[in-house]
Amino acid sequence: MIRDVPFYAQETYQCGPASLAGVMNYWKIDVTPDDIAEEIYSRSAKGTLNMDMVIYPQKKGLLAEQYSGNMKDLKKNIDSGYPLIVLVDYGFWVYQANHFMVVIGVDQDGVIANSGKDKGKFIPEEDFIKTWEKTKFWTLLIKNH
Repeated sequence: MIRDVPFYAQETYQCGPASLAGVMNYWKIDVTPDDIAEEIYSRSAKGTLNMDMVIYPQKKGLLAEQYSGNMKDLKKNIDSGYPLIVLVDYGFWVYQANHFMVVIGVDQDGVIANSGKDKGKFIPEEDFIKTWEKTKFWTLLIKNH
């Protein structure tokens, strides 16, 4: 588990900026969720677009790569000291309820994530995978050069 990832409780519809702020501050980029939201929050989408989640850290000098992840990859990156932002969908039927969170730990039972207003929240693997697969396992790796 990566214990020193800063936690920012999210404001309404601002899980993207809160997640980015946590990971970017982990990499010593001094930025707040409000700073990020000013630049990339979309009022019409009531959230942050996936592509803006990738472009914003790149503009601040970090490497950012979005890909389709898996549990083995999550564990490998966490064990290497790389917190990951993932996109999950808490919606049901045809309704989407997308949510970004920062995965800071993985074990045989599930993941530990900074999510919404919860720091270090445990999510059982089965529940996590159900919501993550609806986004095609959207994963964002951010790191220093």
